[in-house]
Amino acid sequence: MNKEITFNVRSKEATQVGSLNTNLLVELPITIVIPEHSVCEMSVPSAEIPLSFYNVSASLQNNIFQYYTNLSALLQNITVPSGNYSVDTLMVVINSAQSHFVMTYNDTFNKFFLTTGVGVTGIVLLVDLTTYWNQIYGIYQAAVVLSPGGYLDGVCNLATVHSLQIRVGLGTGSTISTSNSNSDVIQKIPLQVNANGIIIHNSNNYIQKSYIKSGTIKSFYLNITEQNQKLINLNGCVYELTFLFRIIPDESGISEENKMYRSERLTRRIEPPQVEIPQPQPIEVPPPIEVPPPITLDDIANELLSI
Repeated sequence: MNKEITFNVRSKEATQVGSLNTNLLVELPITIVIPEHSVCEMSVPSAEIPLSFYNVSASLQNNIFQYYTNLSALLQNITVPSGNYSVDTLMVVINSAQSHFVMTYNDTFNKFFLTTGVGVTGIVLLVDLTTYWNQIYGIYQAAVVLSPGGYLDGVCNLATVHSLQIRVGLGTGSTISTSNSNSDVIQKIPLQVNANGIIIHNSNNYIQKSYIKSGTIKSFYLNITEQNQKLINLNGCVYELTFLFRIIPDESGISEENKMYRSERLTRRIEPPQVEIPQPQPIEVPPPIEVPPPITLDDIANELLSI
C-alpha cells in the first residue's frame, strides 16, 4: 500500500450503531497492512460538524432538576425538555412545573435565587454524581434553601459542552487523561462557533497523532462525545471527517544509545576530512655528460690512412 492514505468519512455513508449518528462503524475500502518494524500514524486533519446539539438534553444527562421540601419526603423531579436554553427560558420551564418555589436570576452575580412558596420552610438540593444537571444551576454540593429564600451557591453554567472528542476503537493508547490512563481520543476539537453554526477543525488547530503498532486496519468504531464521554446528539445532522493514515518506521525498539547517536549525527557539525599533504623530496642531480669533441675532415683522413 501507499505510505500515506487520506480517507474521507461522511456520517450518512457509514453504519450507524444505536440511535445516534455519532456512534458509527466505519469500513475502509482497502485494508491497511502495518509492516514489521513500522507503525501506522493516524490523525484527523479536518472536520466539519454542525453545532446542532442542545445545551440541555437527555443524552447529556442534564435535563432534570431534583429537590426535596419540608412538605414531603418524596424526591421531586422536574424534567426539562431537550433544547437550547437561555437563563430566561430555563426559568420559565422550572417555575411552570411546580409551586414550591420561584426561581429568579441575578445577572450581576450570574446566580439563581429561589424564593420559597406558601407553606414551604425549606428546600433541600442534593448532588447526583451520576448526572450533570447540578452544574447548570451552580449546585456543586448539597444545600438547603430556607424560607423566605436564598441564592444557589455556584454560578449558572449553560455552556454545558466544552469540546468535541473524536474517539476510535483501534486501541492506539497514544493519549492519556485524568479520567483514564489510556484514552481512545484521537482528536479534541474546541467549540469556536455559536449554536446552528459549523464547527470547523483544520490545520489552524492542534492536530493530535496516534500510533497503531501492528496488525491490519479494515474498519473501526467512531464516536463523537463531549468532555464527560457522553455521545453528542446532533439531531440527525450529517457531518464529515478526514482521517490521515501514514506508515512510518517504528523506533520504539531502538535503544536510547542509538537514538542519541542518530540525534547527534543529525545535529552535530560535520568536520571536513583531514588531507595529508606530501612533503617535498630532494631532487638528485645526475652527473654531467661528457660530450666527445667534434669529428673533423682531418680526423677522417687519418683514420683512412691507418687502415
